[in-house]
Amino acid sequence: MKLDFSRITQQQDVYYLTPEDAGFSKSYLAVREKEKRILTDAEVRKLPYVARDEWPFRVKSTERFLTHIAEENDPMNILTIGCGNGWFSNKIAEVDTKHEVIGLDVNREELEQAARVFKRKNLRFVYADIFKVSEYFQRKFDIITLNGAIQYFEDFEGLIYLLATFLAIGGEIHIIDSPFYKTEEIEAAKERTKAYYTALGVPEMIENYHHHNEKLVQNFDVWYRYKKNILHKILGKKDSPFSWYVLNG
Repeated sequence: MKLDFSRITQQQDVYYLTPEDAGFSKSYLAVREKEKRILTDAEVRKLPYVARDEWPFRVKSTERFLTHIAEENDPMNILTIGCGNGWFSNKIAEVDTKHEVIGLDVNREELEQAARVFKRKNLRFVYADIFKVSEYFQRKFDIITLNGAIQYFEDFEGLIYLLATFLAIGGEIHIIDSPFYKTEEIEAAKERTKAYYTALGVPEMIENYHHHNEKLVQNFDVWYRYKKNILHKILGKKDSPFSWYVLNG
């Protein structure tokens, strides 16, 4: 079932399901600017195939997921949460035009860039607080992805419970390129995050970055498990340092 966009507010080709709240995105963009990771339209268009920052490590995780999508014969409705500048949503949409893809975020600037750079009939970009859109998304999606975004959600269990209500029968939630920690690792990880954002000059970002225990995904299937491989390191082979978790609805 497609989402009806005909009555939804639209600005700069971005659809707004909830009013804008720039609190998080202001801090997030301040961090990205200080890290010199604000990408041009031309760079975004090439993602993930750019030789800078973490992108070489995200190529294989992207290609694994796209292979999964390509193997699906039936048309699907796909929601990508935390889509940012839209590169991952676009890669999914270009696999097959029969799939309808929605990229969702709370960062207006990146959403506008996404809508400007990626124009496909089967792809839309939406601004929304995911916790306030149940009336639109109930039982709508065959696949929901969280790609490099789970650390920006404080309540993991509450989020997954909500997303499960957005799934159609047989739907899947995919968590990709996202950090989880052993219990004994969490405090040290929090201290590193605190030190990093403080040194960067954006301490307000500390409260927006969350460290989730790997026990929270113990009921998920693992479709790819990261393993340290000395040979791959010697040969310069790059792959995601994070596992791929899947929950079936």
